[in-house]
Amino acid sequence: MGIKSKIKTWLSTKLKNLVNDEQLPVLLVNTRQLLAGRSSFHNGGFEIRGAAKVAIGSFCALGRDIKIITKNHNYHFASMQYGFYKKYFNELPYSSEINNEVTVTIGSDVWIGDNAIILPNVSIGHGAIIGAGSLVTKDVPDYAIVGGVPAKVLKDRFSPEVKATLLASEWWNWSDDEISQNKAFFFKNYNQ
Repeated sequence: MGIKSKIKTWLSTKLKNLVNDEQLPVLLVNTRQLLAGRSSFHNGGFEIRGAAKVAIGSFCALGRDIKIITKNHNYHFASMQYGFYKKYFNELPYSSEINNEVTVTIGSDVWIGDNAIILPNVSIGHGAIIGAGSLVTKDVPDYAIVGGVPAKVLKDRFSPEVKATLLASEWWNWSDDEISQNKAFFFKNYNQ
C-alpha cells in the first residue's frame, strides 16, 4: 500500500468518525449566511453554497445532505467561470458585490428529505414537505408536498380550509407555554 493510499484511508476514517461523532440532529443557529428560526434541526451534511443569505423558519426538520444554493453563475458572458476572468483579466465583466439579500426562504414547520437541493430565488411555504432527492427550482406553496427532479407538487397536505386555519394560527410564533397549553390543537388529525 503506497503513501497516497495510506493517507486516503486515514483521512477517510477520520472524516467518517467526525460525521459519526456529530450529535444528531443539529440545531440550526444564526450565522453570517443563515437566519434560523426557533427549534429547527438538520441531520448532518447541511450546506449553504453561494454568498447570499438563507432564512429558515421555526420547527423545521431537514434531512441529511441538504444543499441550498444561493446564487447561480452569471451566464450572460462568453465564459461562465469566475476563475477564467480572474486569470486573464484580473477582473470580472459584472459586479461581484456580496449583498445581504435573502435568496432562499423556507417557512416554518417544513420537512425536507435527505439529499434535496434548493436553488436560488426559491421560497418554500409553511408546512411544506420536500421529498428526498428533490431538486427545488420554483416556489413551493404552503402545505404542499413536492418531489422529483425538478420538484413538482404531488398533493396538498390539507384541505384549503385546514390550511387557512393553520396559517391564521401562526402557531410557530406561539410561546413555549402557549404550545404546551394547546395539546388538542397539535394532537388533532386534520385530515379526518
